Amino acid sequence: MSGGISVTTMASYAALAGAAISTVSAIQQGNTARKNGETEAANALAMGDYQKRQAEADAAVQQSEAQLQARQIRQAGDRQRSEARASMAASGVTVGTGTAELIDKEITANAEEDALLSIYQGDTRALQIRQGGRISELAGINTAGAATTRGKNAQSAGYMSAASSALSGAGRAASSWSSASKADPIGDFYQRGNTGSGS
Repeated sequence: MSGGISVTTMASYAALAGAAISTVSAIQQGNTARKNGETEAANALAMGDYQKRQAEADAAVQQSEAQLQARQIRQAGDRQRSEARASMAASGVTVGTGTAELIDKEITANAEEDALLSIYQGDTRALQIRQGGRISELAGINTAGAATTRGKNAQSAGYMSAASSALSGAGRAASSWSSASKADPIGDFYQRGNTGSGS
């Protein structure tokens, strides 16, 4: 009767197969984690960039609205001056001199002050919006960096786990083979060329 594969040898092969599966699985998990980190990083950068561009657009709208409001204030001031001049002229006051001139200048100054205040407020709101956009962009960059680092660390951990699984499995298999050769007198008997017929 020729010798077959012993139970111990089967266990050694099973240990090697299990180690190989664990090794491949750990590598795949690490690679997947890195890809997920890269995807998260790309999404964070895209979102930060989008928010910054949106803030730029919103800021431009604020400034345009402020300029429009300033133009309307100046036009209203011009109408008020015209009405005041017409009213003074109808009353017999000489327009462009004395009190009439002072009133005209006061109306113009007030309208210009209100117009400039509108522009200033629009610029201030635009600046705040742009700063919010920059903060969002920086937050996206920070989130992307953290996600990339997490992914790389997970991949490194996967490789280390894979190496550990491979070494552990190889060690178990070697230990099984070593103990099998010591604890398998029947296997030893056949490996020495004995046939079991008393030779």
